[in-house]
Amino acid sequence: MTDALRVRIVRADPQQWRRLARILAGEPGIEVTGGTEPVPAADPQLSPRQRDVLIAYASCNDLLPVVARRLGMDEETLKTHLRRLRVKYRTVGRPAPTRRDLYVRAVEDGLVPPPS
Repeated sequence: MTDALRVRIVRADPQQWRRLARILAGEPGIEVTGGTEPVPAADPQLSPRQRDVLIAYASCNDLLPVVARRLGMDEETLKTHLRRLRVKYRTVGRPAPTRRDLYVRAVEDGLVPPPS
């Protein structure tokens, strides 16, 4: 188990190292200096239409047919957009498998306001 963990850490990219440093910095008895500044979230490069879909879908609890109708598209087209959104987020290391996760990503990216 230790060897497997070591391999995963050694192969980590710089963003993962910084994330690990932030995690470790909060634990008692561990001091991390330098390189602990916040790392901006990786940009999934969404198209304007994908942003519209994400905002409409993630900021409400409406069923897919209702969201699709509001966006002026077929339900299957909406599902395709959502699938592609999820792939883009997963590709940049920010998976969003659920509606709630997509909402969190939309908040992180400044597309929708955080909950009040």
